[in-house]
This record gives sequence, structure tokens and C-alpha cells, in this order.
Amino acid sequence: MKRVISTVVTGALLGAGVVAGTAAPASAGTKCDDTPIYSIGDKKTVWRATQVHSDWAKPGVTISYAKNKTGSWTATGTATVGAEAGVIFAKASTSFSVAIGKTWSKSDTWTYSAKVEKKKGKTRGRLMMYHEAKGFSVTKSHLEPKPGGGCKKVRNWKKPNNVAPVKKSSNLWGIQYK
Repeated sequence: MKRVISTVVTGALLGAGVVAGTAAPASAGTKCDDTPIYSIGDKKTVWRATQVHSDWAKPGVTISYAKNKTGSWTATGTATVGAEAGVIFAKASTSFSVAIGKTWSKSDTWTYSAKVEKKKGKTRGRLMMYHEAKGFSVTKSHLEPKPGGGCKKVRNWKKPNNVAPVKKSSNLWGIQYK
């Protein structure tokens, strides 16, 4: 009888040991959301020259420009190309509270005039249409498990010096000197 009780107790202890030995620690297996996180920074408004301009004129001449033409401008920067560009433009649009995109284009009749002023070191000027754009940097991050539980944000990359045109027709005319 002693042998039967000893076998039962030993079996129970071994079984408990196996169960206790295979239990995972509470902090192991933390799962973090693997959705990429895009952050927009270094925000600024810039004006970029379009291809809509008058001919060159000497100082003292008033230039009148009236032409039916299409103005256009395309985004620049490494974050504005590739598969992630759409997501980046959407995030930047929200950040600036104005729609921006890869390109801007508008056909219209542009009618403006301005006088070419005398400027030191400049011999000529022309009437130039500039289009509003937004300059920014974009950072891509993701979440990773932290030792001891929880998640931490880890940076994948940062791409500075991106410039994208606003989608609305926000233009500025001025004299470009050379």
C-alpha cells in the first residue's frame, strides 16, 4: 500500500512540475500593432516657379502678360515617390489642413503686368507665376515590444526636404531677375 501511495504522490508532483515548467512568463509574447506610423515635421510654406512666365525685359520696362496656358508643378523629394507616396501625401494634407498632392495643373488665361526694376547685378527680369507648395520631412516608425511589457516606437527612416504642391490654385506673380 505504501508503494501505491508513493507512486501516486510522485506522479502528482511530476505532473505539477511539468505544468509549472511550461508556463510562460506574463511579459513574454507582447504583440504590438505592426501598422506603419508616418509623422510629418519641419513644415513650411514655399513658393515654386512654374513654367508660366513672360519673355525677359530690361529694367524700366513694364511687362504685360496675357496668355491662355496650363500652369503645372510636380512634387520633389524622396518621400514623394514609390508605393508609400499616397499615404504620405494624405498624412501631410491632414497635417497642413490643405490638400496637397504629387502634381498641380490648371489651364487659365493669365493676365498680369509689372515693371522690371533696376537691381544691382541683374540685367533683366520677367513676370513669373509661382505656385504655393508645402515643404516637410516625413518619418516612418513602427511599434516593437519593450522588455518587461508594453510597446515602444522605433524609427525606420526619416526623409527630409520634400516639397509638394497644394491642389488648389494658390498662385503668386512676381518678377524673376537674372
